[in-house]
Order: sequence, then C-alpha cells, then structure tokens
Amino acid sequence: MGIWRRASVWIRAVPWFPFRAGAGPGTGDRDFITVDGGLFNYAPSAEAVVRSLDYAGRNETVIDRAANRYPLLDDGNGHLQLGQSSGKADIDWLREAWDAAQQEDPQRYPLERVLPDADIEFLASLFEMLEETTTGVIEGWTWNVRQSGRIHHLESLDDVNDLLRKATDLPDTIVQDPYEHLYRPYRMIRGTLALTDRHYLVYREEFPEDVPGT
Repeated sequence: MGIWRRASVWIRAVPWFPFRAGAGPGTGDRDFITVDGGLFNYAPSAEAVVRSLDYAGRNETVIDRAANRYPLLDDGNGHLQLGQSSGKADIDWLREAWDAAQQEDPQRYPLERVLPDADIEFLASLFEMLEETTTGVIEGWTWNVRQSGRIHHLESLDDVNDLLRKATDLPDTIVQDPYEHLYRPYRMIRGTLALTDRHYLVYREEFPEDVPGT
C-alpha cells in the first residue's frame, strides 16, 4: 500500500456533485506541517505549531507551504517560538518520510493520492491531505459521497468514515474531498485479533476519466 504515482500525469479532479460548493477551503496567512518522530501533522498557524510541541531542540521538522524550514526555539523566558527560516526543506527526504508514515499507519493517513513529481505540487498536495485528516469540521468544507443513486454532503472525513464504515456498496461508492479530488474507499482489516472495530477505511484517488458519471 502507501503512496502511488501515475508517471508524468497530474490532473485536478472536477466536481461531479450537483452544486458548486467552492474549490476548497482557503488557507490562512501562513500554515505549516510538522514531522516529529515519523508523525505528520498540520498546524494552521505558528501558534498552533508551538502548542503542539513541548520543548525546543527536539528532532522535529517544521515546514511552510513554500518549503521553508523553521527551528523551534526557547525565547529565554521559558516560552517556545519559531525561529527564522533555516533554509529549504529536503523534499526528497519528505517524500520518503511520508511514504514510510503512510505505510506504517494507513489508518492515521487514509487519503492515498497520486502524488505529483514537481516538488511544489507535491508539497501543496501533502498540505491538503494533512489538513483534511488532522482537522475536523471547517466552515465551508463539504465532503461529497455518491452511493447508488444518492449523494451525501458531509462536513468532515470523520463523518464520511461513520457513513461508510458498515456500508455494503463500497465498490460503487465515490468520495470527493473539499479540494475536489475523487477517491474510492476500501475496507482494511487491522493486524489484530480484537473482536470489535477490526476494520478501517482508506481512500485511493481516482481520476475523473476512470469514474463513470463524472
């Protein structure tokens, strides 16, 4: 499993739902992704980055949408802050780290997009996926789920999971995220003998030309 690519092709999905809800949520002045101990997270602001990390000098990576990397510093008064950019992030390393994280914990990172080769587009896609999976309900966001002649308009990926967890028609189901990417859901079995909640869902990107009715 994990990240997959279709060579030299990067096509934005087009909306198939019957109304226009917008091209996706807008971002703030500056947002970030953090990588800490192999875990990826999204932070909508520098303040959110500081709140998510508990001490300076740890082996975290903080990156903005322009691929600038930032250190986490102690201001001398016992408070954390982001320092000035220390240069550009290593995107090749970031690709490998993301691939490893998604293969290690697909339940935590369930959106499997066809990632572009261009670094700036890869980073934009990574920001979108982490924003969608690590935040809940956001004003203006709509997740659309098409099932056997009906369409559900939901507020978060958690709502999508709740709807589809026990669905019997997954092969005929298409999910569209707030950024208008299309996915087909797949039910996965945990590597555990637990008798309850043994399944989870992953969402593998589909191109519009491969989805009837788009």
